Amino acid sequence: MRSIKTTVTAAAVLTAGFVMTAPAAHAATAPHRSACATAVAAAVSAEHDFNAAVADLKKQWAAGGHPGMAEEQNAENLKAKANSAASAAARMCQGMGDQHRRHPHGAMRTGVGSTSQGVNTGEIAGGVGLLGAVGAGALMLRRRRAGSES
Repeated sequence: MRSIKTTVTAAAVLTAGFVMTAPAAHAATAPHRSACATAVAAAVSAEHDFNAAVADLKKQWAAGGHPGMAEEQNAENLKAKANSAASAAARMCQGMGDQHRRHPHGAMRTGVGSTSQGVNTGEIAGGVGLLGAVGAGALMLRRRRAGSES
């Protein structure tokens, strides 16, 4: 009886270990953003900042105000920064075509039951067999406990 308890406990501990470590292992191997994607994000951010500064200038003009030299110089600096970031992104992504826009890309690794590679019946049968063995062990333990209590 003790060996069945030990076996079932060990199986439960191992199963919990696998369940807890699989997401952590996946997160550790997740790919980082490419240099092209980083450059494109920086260019988009710089363009957004420039557009916000121009919108602020237009609001001041529409209200009848006269923006100062500092605000106009800020808009010019942001325009230069946006142009520079766009140029850097174009250099980083040169030769990539539209690869930085296509998502998702690469092979998908989803495990058992993937529709792209078919079903691995051996793994499914093994999993069902393992569940059956655990269930049979639990049933035997309950019957032995019920028999020893009466």
